[in-house]
Amino acid sequence: MYRVAASIRLILRGFLLLLIAALTVSCFSQEILSIYADLSISGQWQSGKKYATVETGSDIFYDPGSGAVIEISQQAGLHKAGEIAKFFTGINASSKDAAGVMSAGAFPLPFLYTEKASKDLAKGTKPARISDVKDGEGNPLWFYVSQLFDAYQMHDSGSSSEVREDFLPVRVTKAEQRSVPGGDALLFEVENEKPISEAAIKHFHMPAAYKDQRMRFGWVQFAPGGIASGQGVLSVAFATAANSTLNIEEVVKQVSAAKIKPEVTSAPAKAPDRRKACQRRLKEMGQAFTLFNA
Repeated sequence: MYRVAASIRLILRGFLLLLIAALTVSCFSQEILSIYADLSISGQWQSGKKYATVETGSDIFYDPGSGAVIEISQQAGLHKAGEIAKFFTGINASSKDAAGVMSAGAFPLPFLYTEKASKDLAKGTKPARISDVKDGEGNPLWFYVSQLFDAYQMHDSGSSSEVREDFLPVRVTKAEQRSVPGGDALLFEVENEKPISEAAIKHFHMPAAYKDQRMRFGWVQFAPGGIASGQGVLSVAFATAANSTLNIEEVVKQVSAAKIKPEVTSAPAKAPDRRKACQRRLKEMGQAFTLFNA
């Protein structure tokens, strides 16, 4: 009888340990809960609305551990399709224009920066670089924009001056239109060529592991039912370190499997903090395990 009770006790202890392990994995593989679509992308995601650089209506998510950012929105149709198509045969090519397309479509210049820059330009003064502007300190979106945008360039043209946006060279790693389960997707991914400086990491409060790393930028536009279906487009852009497991193939897989929600015009209710709930449950189960072993 004693041996049977001991065996049952051992089985229950093992089951409890497996349950705790499974819960731990689920806590740190948090789903992204957007008003547009829910995505299962591994990370410790939290709302990044406070980092918004312009009013675009996008849902922004930030993983403070990895430094990755994801932006989700709905569009009436494909954006920058013609510009992206120019790179279909230019994979691995270095291009400043590709950085401009990625910036315009997914990582626009911060409004506060362009506002100050326009005032400087009106006075004939060259604007500061994004990485030198105090307004962007500690903001990951400003950081990623600074890895695409270089500076405003002023050129005298006769009796007037011409102002041009100058972007940093990036390497195109993916530019493709693809049929995926449930519809069509336009994919665009680039990596910058210049390693991240320690000064930039400190200014924008990015992970120390970013030092000397390159950055990866991706943009997936998914048309459910196909491009000609007229159902609207789900746009998902992301930025992370080039050595990250987060890449465009993972994102398009999740996006094509996601259930797109109806457009929401009102502000969404605050989502519950799933990470805290997981941690609370883990603590409770840990206490149960301690009592079980007592």
